[in-house]
Amino acid sequence: MQKKTGWGLAALAMASLLAIGWLAPQDPDEARWEDYLDRIARLSRQALSERAPLPLLPYPGARELRLPLPEHRVDMLDYLELRHCGLMELISQRNSSLGKLQADSLRLSHELAFIQQARTCLEENTLDDPELVTVMSQVVAEKEAALPALYWNVLANSEEIRRFFSQSPSASVGDTSAALQSLQQLSHTVIAHKQSGAVTPLNLEPLLETLAHNQSGGYLLRRMALSLRELERGNQLLAGIDPQRLCPRNQASTRARRLRNVLDKVWGPKVQQALAQSRRQRQSLADSLEQMNGLLGSAPASFTRWRQHYFGPNGVESRMEHALERHVTLWQEHLRACGLMPEKP
Repeated sequence: MQKKTGWGLAALAMASLLAIGWLAPQDPDEARWEDYLDRIARLSRQALSERAPLPLLPYPGARELRLPLPEHRVDMLDYLELRHCGLMELISQRNSSLGKLQADSLRLSHELAFIQQARTCLEENTLDDPELVTVMSQVVAEKEAALPALYWNVLANSEEIRRFFSQSPSASVGDTSAALQSLQQLSHTVIAHKQSGAVTPLNLEPLLETLAHNQSGGYLLRRMALSLRELERGNQLLAGIDPQRLCPRNQASTRARRLRNVLDKVWGPKVQQALAQSRRQRQSLADSLEQMNGLLGSAPASFTRWRQHYFGPNGVESRMEHALERHVTLWQEHLRACGLMPEKP
């Protein structure tokens, strides 16, 4: 017998690992669905259809979502004059190399502070130069008019939001409830601040930090797309069952009773329970996205298209709910035909 070399053993081990990885889904949600559908396929004596690509749509790119913001240049003489308003430090911060690269959430805080201080300066008649007063009034008006775009950029186009909606299979998912609560609080805070017309400072960094380290948004969308695909595969299996062969003369066969066990021990406590949990989380996510969509009179088309893909009238969620209703109906039809439907109290 030929002795295997170290290289041969290593290659064999690697091939085994690759085979295991190929056959066993890494995602626990996918593994749960595969176990459930495998049982139905085996007991119904049918082949399980191939997995189609998930109906996913990535979050829109920064160039598609970002709204332009005006830039203001201050003349040196005007700059010196503005020392009486306490605006020199704010202008210096904005014109610094770090200020030009700051995140939109920090720029929002800067703009709010500028508007608040400039309003005070104008109201107290601190400036002596009428021309400078006119210029300052115009700058304040333009900055106020630009606030909705800045609110949008913070809420829908920040790097933290992009990470939150990452749909990578290896996305980091921690406390989903806490992340969804942070998203709700973020959207509510920004929208309420916009509607109030206040220029008081906002501290959004803790909320954004939570979203940056928890990709629950993308995970929930991926989970929803997975549920749609697997329910459709399951419906294909259930629709393919011949009730006469499963339960001749409407008498429950051994296979039918085993299918009923799959319903009781796998579908109910595992699959259906997971679907119920994700429904509550999806509703929270959908509510936040609806708030975000209403921040502007008309959200960018790419955002509207992305949101409709998942939560529109013919979106992934709506199709998934229809597939779920069909799934339950098929189960009921087969169990009723076999005399295995539980009696109503």
